[in-house]
Amino acid sequence: MNLSVRSLRPALAAGMVVAGALLLGGCYNPFRPDELTTGVVSTPPPTPDTPSNTLRLLEWCYNNRAIAEYRELFTDDYRFQFGALDPYGNAYRETPWTREDELASATNLFQGSSAKQAAASITLTLDKNFRVQSDPRPGKNPRWHKTILTSQVLSILEADQIRRDVTGSSLFFLVRGDSALIPEELKSRGFGPDTTRWYIDRWEDQSPVAPGEGVASRNGDRRARPAGTAIEMEWATWGEIKLRWR
Repeated sequence: MNLSVRSLRPALAAGMVVAGALLLGGCYNPFRPDELTTGVVSTPPPTPDTPSNTLRLLEWCYNNRAIAEYRELFTDDYRFQFGALDPYGNAYRETPWTREDELASATNLFQGSSAKQAAASITLTLDKNFRVQSDPRPGKNPRWHKTILTSQVLSILEADQIRRDVTGSSLFFLVRGDSALIPEELKSRGFGPDTTRWYIDRWEDQSPVAPGEGVASRNGDRRARPAGTAIEMEWATWGEIKLRWR
């Protein structure tokens, strides 16, 4: 039996309301499911209530350019350790890379500034499953201090069509909130000693580096151009990425 135009109107109106809600909510176009909307975070941030979830939040921040949540990840005494053979870390062998450096670099990478252009795209993938271990450093209680060694694949495409890839691994040192040195910035927003929140207090880059030659690609050449594309690819370290956007 054919439906009348009058009977179809409520269904059509309901469909338009649903489609509008999806679009306003940041979902995809229901008439073009293969075309995602841009500039909208598609998934909520992980809650950093365990060491593993803290790294998931870091991963999420890179993939969503979320500098506000990124500011909440690091302790006041946070340090980034450049790879031992990474020439980009030479200036930081005596003067450490601090939380201030970390946030300045990430802000430029995610959002850009008057001096630095933001990346055109950022993709970070860490291990699917993390192995959480006790922090071996002297004086660190295993109840409050943990480490995670994870492999990583970071891909950053710049506006000039240069893609910088970081592979290898990173070692993270994490501390529970009731033992962490919380930054004043976060204290002013109500962050305090908290057994249900974890922070990163140290990050060691273990990306492979060729001595005296910068970063080594898999075939020994720093630059590569995949066939059929204008994109030029460079192998990089975390240290290079951080310093480049600092």
